[in-house]
Amino acid sequence: MQIGETLTTQVSTPIVDEVDVLVAGGGTAGCVAALAAARHGARVLLIERTGCLGGMVTTGNAGLTMYMKFSGDAAEHTRDQDALASHPQDVQIAGGIPKEIADRLIRTGIGIGNDAQAGSYVFTSSEDFKRLLFEMMGEAKVGLRLHSWCVDVLQDGDTLRGAVIESKSGRQAVLARQVIDATGDGDLAARAGVPFHLGVTPDDECVQEGAKLGTMQAMGVMFKAGNVDLQRTFEWLVRNPQHFAAQPFARFSLEEARARFAKGDMATLNILMDTTPRGFQVYNLPTPGVVTLCCPCAQGDGTKVEDLTRAEVLLADMVHRWLENMRALPGFEKAFLLDCPEIGVRETRHIQGDFLLTIRDIYNQVEFPDRIGRGSHPIDSYPRPKWISDPATAYPPRWYFHIPFRALLAKGKANLLVAGRCMSATHEAFGCIRPTVQCMITGEAAGTAAALCIQRGCGLRELPIADLQADLEKQGVLL
Repeated sequence: MQIGETLTTQVSTPIVDEVDVLVAGGGTAGCVAALAAARHGARVLLIERTGCLGGMVTTGNAGLTMYMKFSGDAAEHTRDQDALASHPQDVQIAGGIPKEIADRLIRTGIGIGNDAQAGSYVFTSSEDFKRLLFEMMGEAKVGLRLHSWCVDVLQDGDTLRGAVIESKSGRQAVLARQVIDATGDGDLAARAGVPFHLGVTPDDECVQEGAKLGTMQAMGVMFKAGNVDLQRTFEWLVRNPQHFAAQPFARFSLEEARARFAKGDMATLNILMDTTPRGFQVYNLPTPGVVTLCCPCAQGDGTKVEDLTRAEVLLADMVHRWLENMRALPGFEKAFLLDCPEIGVRETRHIQGDFLLTIRDIYNQVEFPDRIGRGSHPIDSYPRPKWISDPATAYPPRWYFHIPFRALLAKGKANLLVAGRCMSATHEAFGCIRPTVQCMITGEAAGTAAALCIQRGCGLRELPIADLQADLEKQGVLL
């Protein structure tokens, strides 16, 4: 044997379970998909590679975003934030299970929004959120297999019969009638032979402006610091407003952020320093003295273990240097690193589906006949087309977009749905799809569709879209 040689081995693989719906990946999309399917009476198994659920929200320190329409004009955006208190239905775009999760977080005090409502962001205590998700899975009778990787598929023609998993128990197989790939990287779809593009696709407009095919959004990390006195930081910023910048997508003024923080609401801000000219984003949390900070970044391909390893090493040093620099700020003098999670991968595979969602579809708010939910996060990917000069200001008042069901149907597969950031979209459109609430919306549609097909004994493409939409609306989904 030598390096470069390919080994072929046989591994005994016992079939350990058979379910109606198998969901691969326990992040935001997978959790909601599993809940939706189980609440419709399906026998569901959720497979997750880590020891907890929640993905980027629990193991990556990200927030839930966005629950409300977005306005390019800052004054309009402020009015919409204020409307959350009195008329949330006028500005919120996400209902169903995603809204239920946000409401439970805020109501129990382990999440913070604005005026007790889910707005641009909801941030939570990650450990408490882990517990809540376990609780919700128990209520819905979702089966769990943690510490397990989906490594291959069982396939008969264009139909998936199940998946092969690896864990401390060895290699095992699970049979399923419907399969949902919510791995983020589209691992199951890729192993099933579904076509995909990595990063920038040939259908992206930025390619005509010189962008290189395959370019991927940088990986990054959101880390937590403890022993932070944000009250002192706000007082210093009032005296030194040149160091303040609004967070791009919540965009509170300094006065608004300070007032919201004072009453225990979500308050986001950018602090500008000579050492970090682009600034660093600060998000307050339900736990006093603890903040989440964003985002040291590193380039790489999240489907390559070598790139992931290199990025982890680079970012560990980068986070250390960031925190050292931040200790020069009032309120951060005695801050310490509380939690630095594993690398957060923003973009890898875009799995091809029956429909390809583009940035023009999103920006122009195309009202698809098979829409299964709405999103509202402005484009947050690089490179992007030049006509979107500034993603924080280039949108009309109360803007949102529609998500088509066909973009969740894996091309050429009879019973495979893709939910979350790896759904069928261009690189530019993915910049609006990948944030957590949008992922949850696709998860609810995928889980509901899979369960309805089980009930009716039909295929995904034979399920009447009007029936799926009616069912989603009964669940509170806003179409």
